[in-house]
Amino acid sequence: MKVIHMEYWVTNMKLFIAMRMRKNNQLRSVLFAIGVVILMAACDNEYEPIFNETTDERVQEALTEYNTLLRSAPHGWKAMLYTKAGGGYFYYFDFNENGTVNMVSDFNETSAAQPMDGTWVLKALQKPTLTFDTYSYIHLPADPDGNVNGGTSGEGLLSDFEFTFVRVSGDSIIMKGLKHSTELYLLKATEQETSRILEDGIEDVLQSTTVYLEDNTGLKLLLPNNTTVPLAIDVGSKLFAAQYLSSDESKIETFISPFTFSLDGIVLKSPVTIGAYSFRELFWNEDKGLYTVQLSNPVDLVNDTEPYFFHPATPLHSVIGRTYKRALMPENPGVNRLPGQSDAFIEAYNEAAGSLLIGPYALTLQEMSYVFDPVNKLMYYDVVIAQTRNGVTSRFLAKFVYEYEVNDTGDVKFTAIGSNDNAQVISFDLRVILQHFDKDTFKLEYIAGGFQLIGGFYSQKSPEYSFSGYLLNQ
Repeated sequence: MKVIHMEYWVTNMKLFIAMRMRKNNQLRSVLFAIGVVILMAACDNEYEPIFNETTDERVQEALTEYNTLLRSAPHGWKAMLYTKAGGGYFYYFDFNENGTVNMVSDFNETSAAQPMDGTWVLKALQKPTLTFDTYSYIHLPADPDGNVNGGTSGEGLLSDFEFTFVRVSGDSIIMKGLKHSTELYLLKATEQETSRILEDGIEDVLQSTTVYLEDNTGLKLLLPNNTTVPLAIDVGSKLFAAQYLSSDESKIETFISPFTFSLDGIVLKSPVTIGAYSFRELFWNEDKGLYTVQLSNPVDLVNDTEPYFFHPATPLHSVIGRTYKRALMPENPGVNRLPGQSDAFIEAYNEAAGSLLIGPYALTLQEMSYVFDPVNKLMYYDVVIAQTRNGVTSRFLAKFVYEYEVNDTGDVKFTAIGSNDNAQVISFDLRVILQHFDKDTFKLEYIAGGFQLIGGFYSQKSPEYSFSGYLLNQ
């Protein structure tokens, strides 16, 4: 009985102690809360604001300053817009006090020749924001209708018409698009520049460049050290490209930059540097009707439509199937002709395409791919064909399978070992192409291709026959 009584007493003592500790904790909590309130009250009494103005007042002050800034250019602003789709566009803006803005753009010949009025407003969003709030030239790259700008349907060229202020420096403003982070650079124009812009100066350069590129499809820059640099300029996408060997000649570099037109020609977003030479502008020479690059002296671009071969330390035959998985030839090379596609090949392609079209299945010959498997020494000649019935077009893959071997000089020999059912159906129509795989050996060459590198296959048995495709790594 004594043991039971002692356990009862111990249990009650523990309960008593726990209750006292809980009360003490509650008391401490109350005292702590009271202390915090007192401390906060003391802080409130001693608080001194960092700013003399309220947040709303500061925002309004910033809007007023930016409003004054935009209207402070007596002759307007030159602007360069770079979209997330990759291209660049020139603009001229003249912001007026009544909320209108006069603009010109190199987006197309119409926008370059006909000044347009839009409206603008500064808004206090997360940051002070410049908004072009009526549809105008600045909206063309941002239009979600791909038919307007050649962009993706629903997205356009991933551009903006609302911009926040990033930095102001001297006579320039750097801005960033609110939705797509498009880059917009503004620079105060001179009176002479504005006069030339409004007198069709941008349109003249745009038109001259368009005609020049139509007549000169093999542009190259010859550097003072005798290095040849193939160039490509695409007015539609506003992209510039240059291809050249790396400094150690181990690989082929492809430099791509968006550009905008200027009163003097073309301005790249980023300078291209090749060894000791660097440039960012191409100057239009009206008297000569060509473009020049200013290095130590002006250098005229030349036109040479012959394919230009690169010979890096690693030849193409040693990396085909590894660095480059396949060579892709777009549909209709007669229209979309690549360097390295000979007249004999174009003739064979057209003959095969005609035979398929008038055949019993009325097939359309489309793109071709040469896919290499270096592990098993196989090449898959993939031919896409299309058939339209009742207004519905279906695409099919015809696959021809070849073994290949590379000799000591790098020449490649193909041997047919099989094909799928579709390939068997069209093999007779393609016989004028297939016979070269069966009989010829080919030398593989790197060919300058503007924005992409091209792989050329040159017959060693029939020198007049060669074909080519874009080198892709997937």
